[in-house]
Amino acid sequence: MNLHGQQLLDSIKYLPCLRSRQAEVKGYMQLSPIAKASLHPLISIGKFGRLTQTSKVLEAIQAKIGGCFVDLNMVSDQSCDDLAEVTNPENHYLNWRELVRGYPGLTPAAIIDSDGSERAFIRQVVEIEAEYNTVLIRTKKPSIDLGFLKAALAAVADVNSVFIVLDFGYIRGALETKIVEARRVITALRETEPSARIAVVSSSFPKSVAAYGDGQASLEIIDREFHTQLGGDEVAIYGDHSAIYPEPFEPMISRWVPRIDYCTEYSWFYARRRDDDGGYVECARRIVSLEDWDVEFARANWGADIILQTANTGVVPSGFGAPANWIAARVNMHIERQLSVSFPDEADAVDPYDLDDLM
Repeated sequence: MNLHGQQLLDSIKYLPCLRSRQAEVKGYMQLSPIAKASLHPLISIGKFGRLTQTSKVLEAIQAKIGGCFVDLNMVSDQSCDDLAEVTNPENHYLNWRELVRGYPGLTPAAIIDSDGSERAFIRQVVEIEAEYNTVLIRTKKPSIDLGFLKAALAAVADVNSVFIVLDFGYIRGALETKIVEARRVITALRETEPSARIAVVSSSFPKSVAAYGDGQASLEIIDREFHTQLGGDEVAIYGDHSAIYPEPFEPMISRWVPRIDYCTEYSWFYARRRDDDGGYVECARRIVSLEDWDVEFARANWGADIILQTANTGVVPSGFGAPANWIAARVNMHIERQLSVSFPDEADAVDPYDLDDLM
């Protein structure tokens, strides 16, 4: 999306949040040109393959994703090696701001430290607003950070340049509790500033699907229900974790079972088959036999097309003999589907050839 400042913020109807993980980045890279032209994602910068320095990861994201918001992945085993240096709060988080400045097209999110100095946070917000004419503030602790958010709204030169992202993490099994918290936080922010620009982000993709059925099953995308219960687009912009489980967890060494996921607008379907029971080929054939399989979507979408190829040829494509690229396919399908929900009228979507008219 080749827009800037408030014009960029005004155009955002869906905020996909991803990490700098190879599967997630690949899934985004394979989106259609029109989809990419309609999006300005939020990418959490952490280790990316063998890249462990923040500057190198920013360089890779700039090349692979293009224009986007960037924040920092703080999870210990995922964060970059120089995280402590980059997040130093001295001079209003100058290290972070100067680092991102070297990568045009990337916009730094304000670092928010619940236990840190509110003054350093506010000065950082003001500095980012002055340089980029927009400032994104993402909190994964909306209730705890509410005071910081209200202070930011009061401190900026123009409240329309502030984009507050309330990230409620994993919500499956906790929907009602999350709704209550979200309503309380949004109400408090709107009492401070009625026109506050807010996105609500969540994920209901589970850590493991095996608990929902060993062979195949479907899962409702509760993220959309969450957004709707809060009042939909009239209240907040919809965002999600791009069909990724959002919470840190300790990986376990175990033998994985081949699985393929398929995304519609409001559901995820999956099929699991062990190698001695057909593996990925049988998974693909099960998926394309679903009543919800969309042939037209498969013709236009990279992830769905890979499933169709596998089912039709009986051959697993190169690189798809392990889970990573199938995760990329899921991310790819999910973002395209959610974009279609956020832009129900195709005429509202951004045409990449008309971007000059919007600048």
